[in-house]
Amino acid sequence: MQNFSIYSERPTLEVDIRRGVFCLAGANGLGKSSFLAAINFGLTGIVTNPSSRNAFSSTKKFYNNSLEYSRHYFDGRIEELDRDAAEVSLRFTIGPRRYELTRNLFEPEALRHLTVVNDAGEIVSIETNSDERRHEDYKKLLLEDCRLSSFDQFVFIQHFLLTFDERRHLLFWDEQVTTPMLYLAFGIHAEDAKRADELTHAVNRAESQRRNAQWQATTARRRMKDLGVDEIDEAVFESLAERHQELIDQVDARASELNRLQREAADARLDLANVSAEYQVLRHQYDDVFSQRLKAHSTPRLHPLVTEALQTNRCTVCGTEGAHVGARITEKLESHCCPLCDTETRQETPRAESFEALKRVDTDLAETRDRLKAAQVRRDRIDKAVDEALKLHSSATQALDEFEAVNQKALPIADASISSLLDQRRVAEAARKRAMERRDEWRDKRDAARRELEPLQRALRSAYETAENEFVPTFRELARQFLGLDLDIFLDTADKTRFVLGLEVQGTRRRATTALSESQRFFLDIALRMALIQQMTEPSETVTSYIDTPEGSLDIAYEARAGAMFGKFVLSGKNMIMTANINANQLLLRLAEVCRSEHMELVRMTDWSALSEVQASEEALFDEAYSRVEEILSATPKQGLV
Repeated sequence: MQNFSIYSERPTLEVDIRRGVFCLAGANGLGKSSFLAAINFGLTGIVTNPSSRNAFSSTKKFYNNSLEYSRHYFDGRIEELDRDAAEVSLRFTIGPRRYELTRNLFEPEALRHLTVVNDAGEIVSIETNSDERRHEDYKKLLLEDCRLSSFDQFVFIQHFLLTFDERRHLLFWDEQVTTPMLYLAFGIHAEDAKRADELTHAVNRAESQRRNAQWQATTARRRMKDLGVDEIDEAVFESLAERHQELIDQVDARASELNRLQREAADARLDLANVSAEYQVLRHQYDDVFSQRLKAHSTPRLHPLVTEALQTNRCTVCGTEGAHVGARITEKLESHCCPLCDTETRQETPRAESFEALKRVDTDLAETRDRLKAAQVRRDRIDKAVDEALKLHSSATQALDEFEAVNQKALPIADASISSLLDQRRVAEAARKRAMERRDEWRDKRDAARRELEPLQRALRSAYETAENEFVPTFRELARQFLGLDLDIFLDTADKTRFVLGLEVQGTRRRATTALSESQRFFLDIALRMALIQQMTEPSETVTSYIDTPEGSLDIAYEARAGAMFGKFVLSGKNMIMTANINANQLLLRLAEVCRSEHMELVRMTDWSALSEVQASEEALFDEAYSRVEEILSATPKQGLV
């Protein structure tokens, strides 16, 4: 990570992650979740938007809808002057090839560097003229090695299967996400999985349109007396209405972005004003301290005009610039002459306290000058973004106005020219019939998509039944390791297009999330992910899971069981990058006991960022907790240890 400002003590760091458990342990607010987000951003260019408005509907829409959020995720985490230099670089292997890439934290669709080496040690040819083209080459090569059909499938697997982050998204109980995951997990060809995802989306869209048309037909029947619309060409109405809504959504989106940037610009100007005022106060303070020093006729070297000229090689009186300016001033000073009036200066020893005061103020001035520069850069960048957002909003508004002007008679608006009851009834009846025709058309499209989807659904059921003898016991063993109860899992249908995995606890089926506690839901969902990962890979194949551990929801007994479950997954040959609060919980202790130093590395994240006042005052407690885990890691395994 380069210029990763959130880690104030180590903004530039390199971490080697070996096989087994890489545990990043630290305190609250030190950037543990940001570490996982940075890795995922490097791999995919995406940070998942936790907003409910970004609800999952298909892998392609999820990827496209996440791009804008990803461009702004690291705002506030990266300081203004570090934006251009802030990068994450990753080295990893997929299949036979080794990848090395570098991605700026604000460029989700570009790579600043990419090297790919095959198993013969040969460098694969990469387009290097464009960061965007380099990203496209990366996507193409990665899909070959992952045996996937589209990059959005890779993004989907990385963010919804391999990663359990601070969103606490539950794969188990989200049928929208579970369905495409099952197609990918149980051996269905990637192209078929992609087609199944598209067809599922098409069926659901057609069903939604069919219901809308039915509602329109019913509404027309009820409002026959007061409905007032012109006859319109229904063949083009659907596309016109859809385009109209797109333009409205675009205007709303541009307005929202403009409003966000304007608020950010106001904050930036306020911050600049505050730092400018602070700088001026320090300049006056410096002048006051210096004037007291001048009364003793001490050297003029520390006068603010002289110090600034020496630092910048620019005369602050006449504006002349160049190295000769600083050289000439230095010559005058060394000959004990005033650089401005050529008067000989007396060499009196200045008072130590005034010199120390000058040093303190000068240091504060230098720090404030850097902050002022950063505030100015930030204000200029945001002002430029506001100007661009204003243009985009104006353009979107103009496009909407022009569209409504051209198509006003085709859009469903009231028209006072239909005045008679007979005309109103005629129009309403025509609208009802057309709505019913559209309903039937969308029903036919839905049924056609369902027919095409059915063989893919049968293939998934067959693949699940084939793999069930391995997958279910794997999940059952992991879940029992945590919960201590007999569990079973079964494939079920949520509707005619989507599948869901059902849970049976000691012979009782539990479909609702409320049937389980929060901690049970979290760790059973992690157990499901681990079982799916093992299902999708051969025992000899390594894969990495990313877990932002939700240990705060567990009591002391379940903490130890969760640690044992994690350890079982790692000892099966899989990898884990996890974050955890360093405290007295049993999760890390049991995980360390199972894995030992051979399979687990503990990284003290408290060395990366400055601790808060409360944390710093109790730093000895952190050291003690670290030492307990490290002591277990280095101990000799007990006889019979699982």
